[in-house]
Amino acid sequence: MRIVVVEDEPKTRQGLIKIIQKYTPHEVVAGECDGIKGLEAVTALLPDALIADINMPEMDGLTMLEKIRKRGIRTATVILTGYSEFDYAKRALKLEAVEYLLKPLNVEDIIEVLERINEKLTKTKVEMVSPEQLIFSMLTCEETEQENYAKQLEERLLLRQDSRNALILIKTGSMLGETVNEMQDALNQCLDSIGLTACHVFRLPFEQMLLMMIPDSQNVHYLREIIQMKVMPEMKKIGKCYMAYGEIKSMMELKPVLEQMQEYFEYSFVLDENKLIAADVIEMITFSDIRYPDNLEQRIRRDIRNGNKAAVQYLAGEYHKQVIESDAKPHYIKEYTVRFMMRVMEAMRSLKPDQEMDVLHRYMLDHIMEATTKEELSDTFWKLTEALCRDKTEKAEVTDTDNGMILRVIEYIRTHYNKDISLPEAAELVGITPEYLSKLFAKEMGINFSTFLGDFRISMAKRMFSTGKYKIYEVAEAVGFHDTKYFNKVFKSIVGVSPSEYRRAVS
Repeated sequence: MRIVVVEDEPKTRQGLIKIIQKYTPHEVVAGECDGIKGLEAVTALLPDALIADINMPEMDGLTMLEKIRKRGIRTATVILTGYSEFDYAKRALKLEAVEYLLKPLNVEDIIEVLERINEKLTKTKVEMVSPEQLIFSMLTCEETEQENYAKQLEERLLLRQDSRNALILIKTGSMLGETVNEMQDALNQCLDSIGLTACHVFRLPFEQMLLMMIPDSQNVHYLREIIQMKVMPEMKKIGKCYMAYGEIKSMMELKPVLEQMQEYFEYSFVLDENKLIAADVIEMITFSDIRYPDNLEQRIRRDIRNGNKAAVQYLAGEYHKQVIESDAKPHYIKEYTVRFMMRVMEAMRSLKPDQEMDVLHRYMLDHIMEATTKEELSDTFWKLTEALCRDKTEKAEVTDTDNGMILRVIEYIRTHYNKDISLPEAAELVGITPEYLSKLFAKEMGINFSTFLGDFRISMAKRMFSTGKYKIYEVAEAVGFHDTKYFNKVFKSIVGVSPSEYRRAVS
């Protein structure tokens, strides 16, 4: 603790300071001789504890304490008093002085009082930390600190030892913080309406995910059915989402179980989107073996070089049947598709290198790996195939306009994100009206222009934070935010935690 000592008698003041320094781990940050100086020290230093005599010149201890409380300072206070002044000590207790020491002082009493104050302050600090903050600490701390946070969480959430606690992990399909907040509010209302009032709902760091914890879950089959039939439909009214189920008996299991549950979302690729994903559900899925189609890759690269577009389209269709429509594990389907399309683009780039091809390479392939359903992957695959096969001289209506214009706008954002960028400016770049660009962008990307720009800037900010080299205001300026407060607000709405919390977690 940081302590201020206010005592007009020099020998008593110095003796008290020496005892604290020699026999306790606490730090004396100021030693003053009267109430006026004591008031100034407490106001300036905001210590954890104040030890003050009652009778002092200039301003007595009780008057000083009254002024401290009027300034809204809740520093824990120990009053020094003699037996003849005990009535004053009672008055001090009404002013929220938590302890008193009777003169003459002895070492044991001082140590005991400071230990009690320290315990109360520690307990108060823990209670002020929300369970959501404790979960953030639990998921980002060193392994040696996990047991401490686990114990605090179990106490705060009233979890019994070895009880069966159900976890529902909800992955949203939106990067918008506002959408996640809306889902969290709707989730709480839904749980209340169906009588699951003992649940805890938390927003997790880094990803747009919500965690629902249901303590002492006995009838698991009934619980899962309720979540699937009642809760999931309400969430889907707000936006796309997927839900995974898991269990823990101790908060020490939380981090590894959550990591496992996040892997479950990969199987949304082959499961009914309205189904709760759990380990037993995944075990029932039968996957077929699949090998990368080298022959198709060689043939399509040859036909690209020969300019045979019809053959390229046909071979892309064959790949789609053999890989994307197969019953192989999602990981292999995505990995093979990215590999196949990269080879196709390499062949195409050797014939007509241009900037648009590089944008396709960087952006569309990310969409393939992030696809949550076969339909999404298939759609991206065919968009990419058509864009690669299209001749620059062709003016096919919507396809050329959508891909060409939007990709030029994306490339402009990638190279100018640290400057002021507006929708009208981007529209002027590609020669269309802002209104038309807004519609095209939302149709092609599934997200509006301003949201994409914000997401991209925050993704660059996260990269800078991960280096551990930059301060928050430096990152804000570097990614195009001139107001650090606004940057903090946008960062938290997208990432789920503040920039300072994120920087501590990744550095």
